[in-house]
Amino acid sequence: MIDPLAIEYPEGVAASLDAIFGYVHLPALSKHIHEVALAFTFYQGLFLLGPFFGSFVSSYKTLNERTRLNFDIHIVSQVQCLLILALAFPAFFDEDLQDDHIFAYSPYAGLVYAFAVGYFAWDSYISIRYIKWFGPGFAFHGVASLSVFLLSFRPFLMYYGPIFLYFELSTPFLNVYWFAGHLPAGTISEKIQLVNGIILLATFFSARIACGFYSVVRLVFDVMAVIDKMPLWLPGVVLSSNILLNCLNVYWFSRMIKAVQRRLKSAKTGAAEPDLLTEEEDVKGHKME
Repeated sequence: MIDPLAIEYPEGVAASLDAIFGYVHLPALSKHIHEVALAFTFYQGLFLLGPFFGSFVSSYKTLNERTRLNFDIHIVSQVQCLLILALAFPAFFDEDLQDDHIFAYSPYAGLVYAFAVGYFAWDSYISIRYIKWFGPGFAFHGVASLSVFLLSFRPFLMYYGPIFLYFELSTPFLNVYWFAGHLPAGTISEKIQLVNGIILLATFFSARIACGFYSVVRLVFDVMAVIDKMPLWLPGVVLSSNILLNCLNVYWFSRMIKAVQRRLKSAKTGAAEPDLLTEEEDVKGHKME
C-alpha cells in the first residue's frame, strides 16, 4: 500500500537521511521522518489547546494544576487512539506485509508506525518534563515504547503493527472513565458510565488479554522460523516487552473490574467512595495500557 503523505526529499537531503538512519540500523525511517515530526507537532498542538477544550467544561478552571494537566493529556490520548485505530485498520489488508511477517516493509505501514513513534516521542517528552508529578516510571514507559516502535523501521515486525496497535481499542473508553471520575458529578450520566464500563472491560479483555497472548504466541513461532537471520537481542527486546505488557494487562484488568464496580456503586449511592484506580495510578490513563 502507498503512503499518502510520502514526499520526495531533495537529493542531498535524501542522501544525508539515508546515511544517518542507515548508520543507526533504521533505514526505513529516512522515508518517514517528516511524518514523525508532523505527528509530534500535531500532538503537542493539541496539548497546548487543552485550556481551549477545557473552556467547554465549567469546572476546568477550578481544577488544580495537576488535574488540569491530566485533562489536557487525556484530550491528546483520546484523539491519538482514535487516529491510530483509523490509520492501522487498512494495514490489516496490506498485501506487502502478508508474505513475510518478520522483515517485510510497506510504505503505508511506515506511515502508521511514524505516527506511533511521533506520539511516543511526545509522550516521553511530557513524562520527562513533568517527571516531578508522574515519576520516573512513566518516563521509562514512554521511552521504552518509543524504542520498541522505532525498531520497526529496521524494518522489523511491521506485519504485527496493526495487531498490537489495536490494543488501543479499549483506550477511548478508558479515557471516558477518567473524565467521568474527574469532572463534576452528572457531567457524564450514570447510564453512559455503565455502558462505558461494560465496553471498557470487554474491549480491554478481548483486545489486550485474549488477542495479546494469542498474538505473542504467533510472534514466537514466526520469529523462531527465522531466528538465525537476526541478532538475538532484537526478538528478545520485543518479546520480553510484550510478555511483560500482557502480564501487566492481566493485573490492570483485575483492578479495573473492582474500580468500575466501585465507581458504579458510588454513582448510585451518591457517596464519594475512593476509586481503586487512584490519582497516582491513572494519572495518565493511556499509561495503564
